[in-house]
Amino acid sequence: MPDVTATTGNTCSDCACRPQCLLGRVDASFPTAWRAHLSERRFRKGELLQRQGERMHCVRVIKIGALLVQRRSDDGVNRSVGMAGCCASLATPAVLQQPAGLSYVALTPGRVCELPLTALKELGPAVDSFALELAREQLLEAERLADWGRIARIRGVVGQMAGALVQLADLQRSTLVRLPSHTVLAALLATTRESVARALAHLAHEGGLLRRDRWHCEIRREALLELACGGRRSAASLQRTRRGTGPADTAGATHHAAASPAIALQPRSSAARSVRHVNVSTPVQTGRLQES
Repeated sequence: MPDVTATTGNTCSDCACRPQCLLGRVDASFPTAWRAHLSERRFRKGELLQRQGERMHCVRVIKIGALLVQRRSDDGVNRSVGMAGCCASLATPAVLQQPAGLSYVALTPGRVCELPLTALKELGPAVDSFALELAREQLLEAERLADWGRIARIRGVVGQMAGALVQLADLQRSTLVRLPSHTVLAALLATTRESVARALAHLAHEGGLLRRDRWHCEIRREALLELACGGRRSAASLQRTRRGTGPADTAGATHHAAASPAIALQPRSSAARSVRHVNVSTPVQTGRLQES
């Protein structure tokens, strides 16, 4: 069983996630007695925090951690449809007393704040503020799921991966992104782990990300957005990223190159020219280098 840690009345006011949290935004309107019902607990990787079709008896807000969002289709298989992170709200099914429409599985260890439904009866006049914030959370959740659906329709795995990394950076609120496993990314993008590995390598080569270690990478948002559109970057944009210069610096470098004396190109020898055509008629086993 996960550890359960009761919170104090000052927990919300001390929390760094308060401006984005459903409970934190309306905490000032809540009566003091309400805070006594709020608890915070740890959850483990792989723990199911919400199961589709089941009724929930408490409002949950993710404080730390990453979740995989799943939807069970008519064939009974749970398929990944998105991801959720810090300040994600698992509240609407409980408040409306309806079966949950989605499943949430923990991808990393984390912490969750929980408020029993019985505590909502003590809100008093603050119930209107809570309902408004809950409606806003529903709007944000719909937008996040729509973004993941849009990414799935980008042509090519490279473009899809670029879009997914931008979404992960937004969820984690950092340009230093903690990557899910290749299995999770493959499930989200409906592809294979090998294709995920090749797409990440391609994005790194194109200057869209910088790998820090096996699980972390630093993203370059503008480069990824460009790659998400066409899968490749323009030569000028790629050159700026690799040199770490802006457009003005690039223009200066171009002007300097134009003013420099030209270097005569030496013609290739006949031996070098013959290498170009030596195996033209010989089939070459290339393997799977591109995604269809």
